[in-house]
Amino acid sequence: MRKQGVKILVFVCFLVLGGVFYGLQVVKSERMSVEEYNQWISETYDYRFGKEKPFSPSNANSFNGRFINREDFISADRCAKCHTDAHPQWKQSAHANSFREPFYQKNVKDLIAQKNIAFTRHCESCHNPAALFSGVLTDKPQFKNRPFDNEGVSCIACHSIESVTGRGIGGYVMGQPALLQKEDGTKIIEATDQQILDDVPSHKRAMMRDVLKKPEFCGACHKSQVPKELNDYKFMRAFAVADELQMSSFSKESPHPFYVRNKETCNSCHMKQEPAKYFDASAKSKGTIASHRWASANTAIPTFYKYQEQLDEVVKFLQDDKMGIDIFAIRKQSDGSKKEQLIAPINRKNFSLKAGDTLTADVVITNKNIGHSFPPELRDFYEAYVEFCVDDASGKTIYKSGFIKPDGYLDENAHSYKTYLVKPDGSFNDLHHIWKTRVVAQNLQIQSGRSDLSRYKFTIPKDLSGQIKLTAKLKYRRFTRVFSDYSLGKSLDYPIVTMATSERMLNLGDNQPQPVDPKAMPDWRRWNNYGIALFDNRQFPQSADAFDEVIDMKPADYQAFANTNKAMALIEMAGWQEAEKFVNKALELDPNNLRAVFQRGRINRARGRLDKAEADFKRVLEGYPRDRLTLQQLGELAKIKSDVVPKTERENQLKVAQNYYEQVLAIDPEDTGATYNLMILYQKLGMRAEAQKMSKIFQDLKDDPQVTSLASNFLQNNAYIGKESLPFHTHDLKVFQPVLEKTSYLGLLK
Repeated sequence: MRKQGVKILVFVCFLVLGGVFYGLQVVKSERMSVEEYNQWISETYDYRFGKEKPFSPSNANSFNGRFINREDFISADRCAKCHTDAHPQWKQSAHANSFREPFYQKNVKDLIAQKNIAFTRHCESCHNPAALFSGVLTDKPQFKNRPFDNEGVSCIACHSIESVTGRGIGGYVMGQPALLQKEDGTKIIEATDQQILDDVPSHKRAMMRDVLKKPEFCGACHKSQVPKELNDYKFMRAFAVADELQMSSFSKESPHPFYVRNKETCNSCHMKQEPAKYFDASAKSKGTIASHRWASANTAIPTFYKYQEQLDEVVKFLQDDKMGIDIFAIRKQSDGSKKEQLIAPINRKNFSLKAGDTLTADVVITNKNIGHSFPPELRDFYEAYVEFCVDDASGKTIYKSGFIKPDGYLDENAHSYKTYLVKPDGSFNDLHHIWKTRVVAQNLQIQSGRSDLSRYKFTIPKDLSGQIKLTAKLKYRRFTRVFSDYSLGKSLDYPIVTMATSERMLNLGDNQPQPVDPKAMPDWRRWNNYGIALFDNRQFPQSADAFDEVIDMKPADYQAFANTNKAMALIEMAGWQEAEKFVNKALELDPNNLRAVFQRGRINRARGRLDKAEADFKRVLEGYPRDRLTLQQLGELAKIKSDVVPKTERENQLKVAQNYYEQVLAIDPEDTGATYNLMILYQKLGMRAEAQKMSKIFQDLKDDPQVTSLASNFLQNNAYIGKESLPFHTHDLKVFQPVLEKTSYLGLLK
């Protein structure tokens, strides 16, 4: 008993001494008030961006502009007790692993080594909010124990955000984390499970608010820029998927897309309802929860951590009819002839081929069911590309573009969707050191509801007979080989996912039209996508011809759109008078087609009918009050009118223009055109302080003309990139040599 008593006494002493030590090292922060905690953090905190901007160079802020006790960021393990389905889904998601995963870690460690940990506040506002707000991102932090690093974007981080700003990279305000919020607004940080169960409404108030269901909430991080504080240069936009969604058909806030779609938000696409297998406390009456996997495009994280379920869901998402690919047409040039014959669609025409003919295959790639660009976000270090093959009847590959080389790198001549960042010395910034970027030399993507065209030219070998098979596949890999090898420190094959496939069998001899598959995309829509692709490739005469085909087919419910499409192509060729005929036809078919009304407004403005143009744009704005293009047009018209109205009315007219441009900035605070126009308007209205403020912002937002030559030289020095950057180009195929391709790619290949 005495020995046992001694052991107990020793244990108690250990607890006391340990408690003292723990109190000095850790518990100190738990016991401190907000004032004490902020004073403690400030003792060693690096305020290099200003004492009033502790979280800069991110755009994030806390509810009171001060640090938040790290203990307030409750571990996700606590949530797992009741949220038995959402928690394991989140655990495998990119959000949960946003800080610890090796690809991000390599990049952020480079930033620390090359600049300073203070600059990582830019990144951590979205990758590790708890680290940002607790005040640990400084050279000499007051504490080193960082359990939140393993939780990245945790439950409490997302669910504590109380408002957003529209600026991206942490464009949000972090509220006081709490488990309960009473009706009077009182927040309770520490609460037992029983207290939560006894007052579920207060738990919902603490965790849920309307902003969480809006696209702007996701846009707080899924919109990115590089600020001057980070690159010591100027503002540079990185990506803006939130703005892309807002301008897409899915938002129902714009009349301009080529197709009308049902309303979708980030949540309805990336957080679909699914069965709650483990009786999650938040399950709906039908036993479903909103998925917390956010399965979308990140195949690398689940591959690295061997999260097979997450990887399967990501692959399923990528292959769920998000993108389309169509070998739509061929242009035949007979041996010895200079004339080209367009055969389109290939599977609907009678034609003949023979050995020696030169063919150019037109492959249409369409962003069908994504509410933003494809690929989205950081196109500089992951890749989407087209693999195009020409095989003979035996299956032997004659020509191929878009293959993986023996070193694991992508064929540099592939038709790919990529951003090329250029450093001050003119070299390619291929390791995503965004703080070193000076200019974007190329930025290829396909916007929501739009199409691109990839062209492949080849000659049918003269000794060939029978058939040839054309195959086009849209493939996606995260990351580029150079970045994944750099991040992992070794060369590994990471997943390549085939998102869409198209095949065409062609006879050497006569080819007959193939039967129409009622389940396949209708031909009028294929022609329309072809026209859109030509339009976006700035081939306006050919685009107009393609839209003529759509008009002739008279698709139900699309006639007004088809005529408007034709008018848009004519407008790009300055064919205003002819375009007006097609717009008027569109409005005969559908007087309420605001897309056509907008184009009529453009025509009226160009032809000097300013009052009619203004009436058209106002009508569009009534239906789409957040359409930034219409607001811009009305702002410009108001500016023009301010120069012709009587002097007594000039100020009012300028204020009308001011109002329109301020509405644009309310949608996108970093819109360069609206910023410039407001700078001018404020000057004219005598609002000197506001004009100076806008001038400073505009100087940072506007493009730097001095780096144009840097981009040009980069494209000239990298011929394959330069060719790909042209809006309309052809891939001239050479006879394929199998030794050029990696034959045993060990990554997941689907």
